[in-house]
Amino acid sequence: MGRRAPREAAGTRALFASLGSPDYRHLWGATACSQAAVWALVVLRAALVYELTGTNAWVGFVTMAAHLPSLVVTPFAGFLADRCERRHLLALTYGLNLGINLFLALLVITKQASEWSIVGLALFNGILRAVEVPTNQALLPSLVPHERLLNAVALNQLMQQGARIFGPLCLLPIIRFVNPETAFFLAAGLYAIGWWQILTIRTASRGTMVAQQGILGNLVAGLRYIYTEPLVRSLMLLTLCHCALTMAYESAFPFMARTQLGLRAAKDLFEGPAYLMIGVGAGAVLGNLALARVGDQQRRGQLFLCLGVLSGLTPILLGLTTTLHVAMLAAAAVGASTSAFMTLSQGIIQMLAPDGIRGRVMSANTWHTQGAMGGFNAVNGLLMDVPWMTVPLLFGGTGMLFAVIMLGSVLLVHLRALYGRGLPTEALAR
Repeated sequence: MGRRAPREAAGTRALFASLGSPDYRHLWGATACSQAAVWALVVLRAALVYELTGTNAWVGFVTMAAHLPSLVVTPFAGFLADRCERRHLLALTYGLNLGINLFLALLVITKQASEWSIVGLALFNGILRAVEVPTNQALLPSLVPHERLLNAVALNQLMQQGARIFGPLCLLPIIRFVNPETAFFLAAGLYAIGWWQILTIRTASRGTMVAQQGILGNLVAGLRYIYTEPLVRSLMLLTLCHCALTMAYESAFPFMARTQLGLRAAKDLFEGPAYLMIGVGAGAVLGNLALARVGDQQRRGQLFLCLGVLSGLTPILLGLTTTLHVAMLAAAAVGASTSAFMTLSQGIIQMLAPDGIRGRVMSANTWHTQGAMGGFNAVNGLLMDVPWMTVPLLFGGTGMLFAVIMLGSVLLVHLRALYGRGLPTEALAR
């Protein structure tokens, strides 16, 4: 018993090793605040627009608006993340998001918000997020030693996904004991704290531009790398399918809460999706905590395959639930499998990408994933308004399709090598 404590302490230290870097801690804290604000807004905007319009299509549109800018802005965001000082660019996005969310809260509290203003401000928020995410991902490797990069990515993903608990959890007492409108100020407050954290980062970081290529050549360098490297290309396409088929569920949560879970009171429209999101976040935290301690590359490759299949099966369970408590447990299973899969995908791509174009590579990654989630949230919202469509049918059909795609991926030689042996030696040597 006396020998066990040191090993446990060492394991705990290894799990949180990246937090030993002060600037990484500041980025981690800022990411926690911005992501908590994002998930609070996902719940609040969806419930408010459903209350205003009574249609699932509008819920899908407002969710899509927050993701849609990734299709246009993200390639330019990656260029900016490599062209500009990354910490300064992040500070700008946080400050502007603070202003936008204060304006939204004032519109809501004064009863001036309409479905169009909600969609418009969600679009602006999405533009800034499309710049923030790849810049965050490009800055992160500069803040930790290379041997801690996968640990840092896992902890960053843990906090991003765990914010699904923190953001909606902070909403609940405001919704229950004050009113849902006041809760919109929470997002602005979280961005203010995150902004201050970004301003304390001292490590300078920027990418490399090739003068002979010009703006367009530098802009598409990330996409060129992705689509000319077979392993990276396959990972990106799998991740795109994963986001479209297993992670575009937010637009269905208000309808699921009102119809399938029987939460019909006025405040239940805001509380029900918040509880479901908390369940997703709790599972995401557990999934990423477990993943952060997996150091063996062969096991990471095997886990990527297993988690992919599991990510397709867990939404089927969620779609079959009819009570809130069981739905939260099923949502936790969805969160654990999908977030761990996304962490592994991002970590592997981070390890493979050259530092000089990492901002553009990660922006292309965000472009694919956010675009898929945004587009399919709109599709799912429209589908939920079809009379014969049900939550079990939607979640079951899309989840099973991705599980089949993931199993079929073993037919590709380079993916089969990843599942069997882990990352290539040259990636680990960087």
